[in-house]
Amino acid sequence: MFKFGDWINRQRHNRGFGIQSPSTFFFITQVLREKMPYYAYDELDDIAECCREMSRRRCRMLFRIVNHFAPKSSITIASATAACSIASARRSIPKLLLTQGTAIPAEAAKHLADNGCIHRSGNTLQLLKERLEEDGRCGLLYIGECDNQPRLLETALAYTNKESIIIVEGVHRNSAWWKQVTDDPRTIITFDMHSAGILLFDDGRHKQNYTLKR
Repeated sequence: MFKFGDWINRQRHNRGFGIQSPSTFFFITQVLREKMPYYAYDELDDIAECCREMSRRRCRMLFRIVNHFAPKSSITIASATAACSIASARRSIPKLLLTQGTAIPAEAAKHLADNGCIHRSGNTLQLLKERLEEDGRCGLLYIGECDNQPRLLETALAYTNKESIIIVEGVHRNSAWWKQVTDDPRTIITFDMHSAGILLFDDGRHKQNYTLKR
């Protein structure tokens, strides 16, 4: 249901109005809403067209997010396109794509292999647990649209620190659950972009939820 107050918040936060944190202001205005071209956009556009899992705009934004935070490792679940965007941005870090019996388009598979991303297919929850136990922490985690998002996120929250970034796709398909996520004291800074949510975990900052324009 449309809420006028939510629309007002999205308009204000999207432009940086009412945001006191300089780092958050920069992230919204210069990363999420950046308009300048990047070297990898053409390649990402081709992959987005091939996979048809997410828009070119979303691929580009994810690429910028990864470049901005420079995570030390990444795990992508249920989205080859997201994995390609992450791989393009950070070629040197350990990268893992987890799927549950889903075929990957040949172009995306080649891109992932060329950029050092390992693909594992099977029980994504079990595979995630095993990888997080091995790493000891969560770097960048991207959770695509799948049936067990809540359990995947709950598993990952036990391994987060102030450098962790979690992105969850399709959060308003289950708005009640997303409200629980944003209210959770473990999620310090959250960005509600309607089609996806971004979670940060720096406990040195005040807890804040931002709603951005669709």
